[in-house]
Amino acid sequence: MVNDPYEILGVKHGASEAEIKSAYRELVKKYHPDKYQGNPLADLAEEKLQEVNEAYDMLTKGSAANYSGPAYGSAGGGYASQRDYGAKAKTYNAVRAALDRNDFYTAEQTLINEADHDAEWFFLSGVLSFKKGFIADGIANVKQALDMDPTNPEYQSIYQQMNNSGSIFRNSSNAQGYDQKGQSAADMLACSMMPLCCCTPC
Repeated sequence: MVNDPYEILGVKHGASEAEIKSAYRELVKKYHPDKYQGNPLADLAEEKLQEVNEAYDMLTKGSAANYSGPAYGSAGGGYASQRDYGAKAKTYNAVRAALDRNDFYTAEQTLINEADHDAEWFFLSGVLSFKKGFIADGIANVKQALDMDPTNPEYQSIYQQMNNSGSIFRNSSNAQGYDQKGQSAADMLACSMMPLCCCTPC
């Protein structure tokens, strides 16, 4: 496992044991198998739960010392694009944290202030748009990110989920607006993305 265990649990580096445990418990509740029975996202939720458990073990059993920081390697299916934006990690992590709490304004302003639009910028912009209910814009931006970084497994997974969730809205007059159905699709997608933008329990 090469992903940052702190980022996976959504806590800052140097977080206390109590903070780590609290974050872990919330994520276990979020991805518990009982919540995904009969849900097409069940397999992905199981993977995320395993990732959460591994991150927790890494931090509580002392193996976090083996983690070398934000310059992730390519093994283990980590966030490949993060190898390329080490200097921007603080900015993008702030966006992810804002999306996690559905603070769309902060996420949007942080992205606006970032002049260099790399793959991760387009990816996070797409997630923001999708969560706001702008389905087509979200899909287009994540597609742009995937075109720029085609081997990134996170981009691939989210793009596929967006397409599956958004296809029923493409021919609707509400496809570019925030409506109840669009929000439902966005919530379903958001629940599958961790630590990117964890939504409230669904």
